[in-house]
Amino acid sequence: MIKIALVAFLPTAAVLFGLMSIGLAFSPALLHHFDLAFGSYMAVAAASFLLALPTSWLVARRMMVRRDKLVLGAREGKLV
Repeated sequence: MIKIALVAFLPTAAVLFGLMSIGLAFSPALLHHFDLAFGSYMAVAAASFLLALPTSWLVARRMMVRRDKLVLGAREGKLV
C-alpha cells in the first residue's frame, strides 16, 4: 500500500497547492510586495506537502481493490 501512496503523493500535493494558491492569487496585498508573496507561496508549498502525506494515504486506501484489501488483511492476521 505504500507504493500506491507514493504514486498518489505528488498529484495530491499538486492539487492541494493549486487550491491553496488560488486564494493567494486573489489577495491584493501580494501584488505589490514581492517578499510577502514569496514567503506566502513557500508556506503554501510546504503546507501542501505536509497535508499531502495523510491525504495520499487515504487516496491509496480508496484505490485498492477488494482483493488487495483481503490480502493485506490476511497478512495482518485479520479474518474476513
